[in-house]
Amino acid sequence: MIFIAKWNVPKVIGLLSVFFCGLAGPLEAAGVDSVYARLSSGRISVEYQAPDSKIARQYLSLAAGFIPRPEWQRGIPLAGLEIIIAPTEAEFRRLSGGLLPEWGLACALPERDLVIVRSPRLLPVLQGDPEEILLHEISHVFLDQQLRPAEIPRWFQEGYALYCSRMWDTENFFEFSVAILLGKVRPLSALNASFPVSEAAAHLAYLESYTVVEYIFLRWEKEQLELLFKRWREQGDLDRGLRLSLGLTLAQFEVGWRQWAEVRYGWLKLATSVTLIWILAAGLFIAVYISRRVRFKKRLAEMRSREAIQYDWPLLEAALPPEEPAEDKPPENEEGRKSAEDQAK
Repeated sequence: MIFIAKWNVPKVIGLLSVFFCGLAGPLEAAGVDSVYARLSSGRISVEYQAPDSKIARQYLSLAAGFIPRPEWQRGIPLAGLEIIIAPTEAEFRRLSGGLLPEWGLACALPERDLVIVRSPRLLPVLQGDPEEILLHEISHVFLDQQLRPAEIPRWFQEGYALYCSRMWDTENFFEFSVAILLGKVRPLSALNASFPVSEAAAHLAYLESYTVVEYIFLRWEKEQLELLFKRWREQGDLDRGLRLSLGLTLAQFEVGWRQWAEVRYGWLKLATSVTLIWILAAGLFIAVYISRRVRFKKRLAEMRSREAIQYDWPLLEAALPPEEPAEDKPPENEEGRKSAEDQAK
């Protein structure tokens, strides 16, 4: 089961936290009561009660139009999906087996193609988009459908869902840059099965997971990614899938991701390094020196030009050629002009 929840962590906006627990019990409690109505579109259905009829139609439309974010997966439809909208807190606890924390917003059981969400009516002060939350949960189900029966590391599950639901913004970019600067990025092996318990550490784990998935989809082409998923599904293990598709071990893949992340997100680390400060200071000194030299040479040339005009004017006059005397021409009077005109006629 995958739980999804909203945290009001300072300086964190729009990020959901998801907790994974392999549970069999809650689904037995998740039988839909007869008072639920049902909307369907192909293999996708939404179970709801009357007060949530409007949101049920919206959720069905969103699920039916679900398009995975990675371009190479956009032609792949959902194999099936059931969404249950819990109308009350008590019903939500019943459907989820009572294992979801009180601040949880939704949970997904990817192996059952099931998503359970709280009715938006229960969350009047929720900072976030209920449709964004649903899209995040649908992404969990879709990924599981593409890789069954293979094992999926926790970091890939969460990173993929965040990537598909586009739950990433400028502040998250800055936060992960700070994490790189402070050396707080964890090895992927520490995030395989579970995430840290503390809010701050778990939040960072989600950011890290997003960047790993982002690296995968930006680094390799469609054909390579399709082969990776195929080998991963066949082998049941990401490490063997990487070896048979991209020719990398999981350890080598992680090294490549860290190097990429240092370039993409490590600008803050670079900007605060002592070496860079000295380089910038030296560059500024050289720029100022060159600028002053250019201005000095320009002023010196202007001064020399003025001195030449002031002290060498007699010599310049002597060097000039003498003016030629103007030819004497008889003045042209009015009678002569008229005579010329008459002759012309």
